[in-house]
Amino acid sequence: MATNPIRRIRSRVHETAFDLDIRSTLRRLAALPPSPDVPYLTVSLDWRPTGSVPARLPLGDVQPSQRRTLPRFETISSRPSRQEVERLLGESVSDFGPRGEAFDSLTADIARLGDVLDGIDPAAQGVFVVACSARGIFEELSLGLPVPTRAAVGPTPALSVLARLDDDYPPYAVLLADQHQATLSFITQAVVSESVSLDSSGYPRKQKQGGLNQRRYQNRADERVSAFARGIAEETRKALDETGVGILIIAGDEIMTSALDAALHQTVKERVVATIRLDSTATEQQIVEATQSLVRQEERDREAEAVTELQDQIGSDSAAVSGTERTLATLQAGRVDTLIIVDDLALSGWADFSMGVYGAGDPPVEHPAGGDVANIVPVDLDEEFVRLAFAGGDADVQIVKTVSGDAAADLDAIPAAGDVARSEPAAALDQMGGVGALLRYSIYESGQPTEMTVQ
Repeated sequence: MATNPIRRIRSRVHETAFDLDIRSTLRRLAALPPSPDVPYLTVSLDWRPTGSVPARLPLGDVQPSQRRTLPRFETISSRPSRQEVERLLGESVSDFGPRGEAFDSLTADIARLGDVLDGIDPAAQGVFVVACSARGIFEELSLGLPVPTRAAVGPTPALSVLARLDDDYPPYAVLLADQHQATLSFITQAVVSESVSLDSSGYPRKQKQGGLNQRRYQNRADERVSAFARGIAEETRKALDETGVGILIIAGDEIMTSALDAALHQTVKERVVATIRLDSTATEQQIVEATQSLVRQEERDREAEAVTELQDQIGSDSAAVSGTERTLATLQAGRVDTLIIVDDLALSGWADFSMGVYGAGDPPVEHPAGGDVANIVPVDLDEEFVRLAFAGGDADVQIVKTVSGDAAADLDAIPAAGDVARSEPAAALDQMGGVGALLRYSIYESGQPTEMTVQ
């Protein structure tokens, strides 16, 4: 019987300039109080530079009229998204000027945004900011992956861009092992955030030549591999339980991956989405590159499963709802376990946040619930779906991709309205209004239907 072959276990937290805990940030931002009078500014930027200079370029010989459009800058950013956002923000602020509390708050937000962008780590691929100077709110995130360049001004933060990043690139783990060492790497936003490494003791020493001695040596070597695999499996189980990561990829040579398959606890096996061959000397970047597409495919599969479950539940026991009105109502009631929404859903609407009343289309002339019509403000209902899901605390959000295959990995790959090249899950969800929810319990469990607050 082999003794424990594990010689050393090392845990490491990898330093990074990125904000990796997107889920907690989404919940915190979603819980911010609505601000109809003085709006929030939400900005996302694809922070990848052009060329090789991730800084700002001199304006050079530009016309005076061009300088007036860039009043606080004496340089032009080599990152195209910054120029695009500066243009979008100029247009947005003009709708609130030339004076007033909303104008002053937005102007202060934009000034602070410029200062923050000057100091963003050059390694960042994306930037996300929510600000409202009047309320003392300024949240900035440096991201390890790019996000679409957008700017929004509204009574609540626009969180769908960040939610899509969280949905498309969930944290996952890769266990890379051979007979001598193993490393469990936790990957978030395409960077290794934590790792656990295990080193083994040496193989049993060979004896004199001979058939019996050779068999004894092989038996001892096989038992050593099995013992090392058991040790790796136990450390993997403990680490996954501690972090809550639900996706695991096994990598290595055939001998070790087979031994691990026999040693892994059932709760760990349930998280394994793929087993791949990978050299034990692979770098962190090589590990990420070899596994990202597998995680994206796993996410596509989960989206399809969620849509199928939505269809089945709606037709069976009312443990699900679909469409704008019923989904909003169950979100407000805190009954949603999983929100399922197609990624190109665009719904204009209105809300009275003081009464918790929503409606689709243009704001009404008279208040449909008997309140003060002055409290009604325009909103993007698709953004409100996402915000309410995260404001509820622990609801999951599945954003179903409208495109298929590798194109779904592109955060900007959302077809124009009317495009017929849609994925099967998206087409199925279209038939249900583009949005639905799996519920924590049936809407008729108490014997009464859900009370609607949508007009």
